[in-house]
Amino acid sequence: MEYDLVLHDVQLVSADGVRRATVAISGGQVADVLDAGTRPSATEHLDAGGLHLLPGLVDTHVHLRAPARPDRETFRTGTAAAAAGGVTTICEMPTSDPPVNSGATLARRAIELQPDALVDYALYGGAAWENRDEIAAMAEAGAVAFKTWLHAPAPGREAEFHGLSCPDTGRLHEVMREVARTGLVHALHCEHEQILTVAGEAARRQYGLPGAIHAAARPEIAEDASVATVLALAAATGARVQPVHVSSAESVVLAAEARARGVQVTVETCPHYLQLDEKALFEFGSWAKCNPPLRSAATVERLWDELRAGRIDVIGTDHCPYRPEEIATGEDDIFLSPPGLPGLETMLPILLTAVHQGRLTMPDVARLTSGRAAEIFDLPAKGRIAPGADADLVLVDTASEWTFRPEGFSKAAPNATFLDGSRFTGRVVTTFVRGQRVFDRGQIVAEPGHGRFVRPDRARVSARRAVAS
Repeated sequence: MEYDLVLHDVQLVSADGVRRATVAISGGQVADVLDAGTRPSATEHLDAGGLHLLPGLVDTHVHLRAPARPDRETFRTGTAAAAAGGVTTICEMPTSDPPVNSGATLARRAIELQPDALVDYALYGGAAWENRDEIAAMAEAGAVAFKTWLHAPAPGREAEFHGLSCPDTGRLHEVMREVARTGLVHALHCEHEQILTVAGEAARRQYGLPGAIHAAARPEIAEDASVATVLALAAATGARVQPVHVSSAESVVLAAEARARGVQVTVETCPHYLQLDEKALFEFGSWAKCNPPLRSAATVERLWDELRAGRIDVIGTDHCPYRPEEIATGEDDIFLSPPGLPGLETMLPILLTAVHQGRLTMPDVARLTSGRAAEIFDLPAKGRIAPGADADLVLVDTASEWTFRPEGFSKAAPNATFLDGSRFTGRVVTTFVRGQRVFDRGQIVAEPGHGRFVRPDRARVSARRAVAS
């Protein structure tokens, strides 16, 4: 047979190892993985010259908010940034306008975003007390998972978080029970509302660096106590839970202990919690503000230990786009600026640099950024390079050394001042989504509209639902 495209001389990376191979693509899927040196007939041949070939990244945690705030990000700029970062599937959080808190809203959003999409996308639904009757409808509309914030919205953002926030533990118990019935993952932003209230009041009375005040306002115990509550409720409801953007190593330990008891829990962290510590927050203030905040150097090292021990399942960016002038409002009073960092274009270079430093292996990167995510979120066509899988691929040059500057395809790229001047080893060369180049050597080379809405595999979800009931 003649293939559409054959990639020659790649170092194919999977969770099991790295090997020289030839990869053949037809109809947007991986058709064959052949021995190195094989030269089958194809319409197009590409000699990779020994570059590493990773499964396209599945980013489990992305905020784009389009089309309501095009000044912050559009779906076109956000998915272009994803392509430049080797991310071929984004899982978008429900913080949009309107928030994704009903089946109709999710179904409409899935259609409306497609013309601007350069990579594939999945959508979270919001789950809270006031919209608990819509949870089943969102699952039917194709939600990849559900998201709940366990603290109250910031003043002025109540409408944006309608159906997304549930700080009341009694009500959360019922919300988690409803999500469990769907068989889908329940992702939770774990910070304990009452601890945040008391710590925040004390922090506001402090004087000193704005970053230190932000750290004091959201201590690790707020995260740990919230994770412990979620684990107890998961044990009672049978929910599949995933604490997201975990910054506390103690929370990872709590999750591992619960998993050993049979609780269905997976853990997500973010590149910034592995690369940066609170010194960056103290130096850059509002420009390095995220929730939970950057932690101490000792906690970062413990988090690395947990990652290498296999107790962290996935890494997602928590990409949050804001206008630079919004971030600047918190330079004197950090409580005035919104929390969140850009990350779509930098996650893979950060992790490749960690490989260069000996802190990770290439198979670790494949597992943490694609393979495990596809498994958890029931996306069997994603996260692997094998016959029948979507040809979502990223060629990377692991030897390329370069200096980061805060610029890129995302409108939020200028906010990454905390990385300015950082030295990276490893960069994205080419990104393929279903066999088509979307990014190549610094340029977007596909037209918007190539990306498509993806939903979890119905058979797998039905099987999980049957177990839950």
